[in-house]
Amino acid sequence: MVLKTRKAGRMQESNMKLGDLYKRMEILYRVLTKMYENSEILLEDIKDQVEVKQMEREAIRSSHSAMRSALNIISGDKDKRVMFDQAMEAVADDVSRKVGEMERFMELSANFMDSIDLQNGVYEEKGLDMLEKWEKEGISFLLGDEKQLLIEEGNRSRSYLDIDAPLPSTHNRNTRNGDNQYSKLFD
Repeated sequence: MVLKTRKAGRMQESNMKLGDLYKRMEILYRVLTKMYENSEILLEDIKDQVEVKQMEREAIRSSHSAMRSALNIISGDKDKRVMFDQAMEAVADDVSRKVGEMERFMELSANFMDSIDLQNGVYEEKGLDMLEKWEKEGISFLLGDEKQLLIEEGNRSRSYLDIDAPLPSTHNRNTRNGDNQYSKLFD
């Protein structure tokens, strides 16, 4: 009986310890379940944060690379500087070649225009000689007696020729005695 009472006391003590342990394990289970739920959210949040940080890192690396290239150009990266200088020389050569072509064209056209002006002067001189010869010659079949009147009117210093003035009617002027400008054509 002593043995059985001791055994019963130990069992009762063990039940109390196991009950206590069960309560603790139940609390632990609830905590772990809550931690599991939160860890899934935390995992998604961390994944998203890692993706954002990777994008930021790539952007920083790209901008740093661009900045470094610009700095190399400014400070004089030899290869890039040589390429830049060659490109500028090519542009300058192209511009000077085109300007030279324009200047040559202007020189050639100036000579051409001068020769045209000389030819026009020769033609003008010939035209004036022909007009003078026509004035000195006798009769004009088209103008008749009016030729001399026109020449005298043109030689008068007070005479003013208004180009915009309406032309006088030749019908009234030439039909005085039944004659017209062609009446003496066959005389």
